[in-house]
Amino acid sequence: MECKNSPLFHKLLLLCCLCFSLPALAQEAEDNPYGGWEFFEVNYDFKKAPLFATFYFEHDNYKYQLFECYYTRTTFGVKVLRWLKADVAYDFLKERGGIITHKAIFDLTGTLRQGNLKVSVRERYVHSWTPSAGTQGDVLRSRFKAQYDIPNSRFSPYLAIEVFTWKKWEKTRHYVACCYNFNKTFQLEAYYMYYTFKNAPGKHIFGLGLNVSL
Repeated sequence: MECKNSPLFHKLLLLCCLCFSLPALAQEAEDNPYGGWEFFEVNYDFKKAPLFATFYFEHDNYKYQLFECYYTRTTFGVKVLRWLKADVAYDFLKERGGIITHKAIFDLTGTLRQGNLKVSVRERYVHSWTPSAGTQGDVLRSRFKAQYDIPNSRFSPYLAIEVFTWKKWEKTRHYVACCYNFNKTFQLEAYYMYYTFKNAPGKHIFGLGLNVSL
């Protein structure tokens, strides 16, 4: 990319490094209701085909020390229609104690735009398995998201809700967030999420990350 030697690229790279080196927002206590997630995402759209690919890295410092809990996601998808896309992904999750979990993910996302308002609905099926524990499971994640591009501004706030179910409700994520578009390539994203669970108290998560579009 031509911007690799630009001052903006170096500043964003530094910001990303600082983001991943942030200390935990709270202690490691099991009942701690606060946490922080940092992420980095690279998106690539194929020029001569309605295909796309994404690589995603997230560090969860909600309970754990730096990089003791993280996951990567590799995604390949197709734009079925202008408003509909489908994709498959693989997650590699490493948790405390070296526990490894694998996830196979299938997404279907519909998006409608009216002026500066964009609304999307995503259905995500996830099958996970943890070889060391001999366990596996399934979950359906349904997300509704509404995003607004503020005119004459680089800011794009959004609201989202994601519900996890499989036969019955398991947990819900509620998002209040905003993206800042440096240019067509780099975007900074920050959010607050209230995480509710079936058999545990709710959690407050603060997220910060960098999106790169190629």
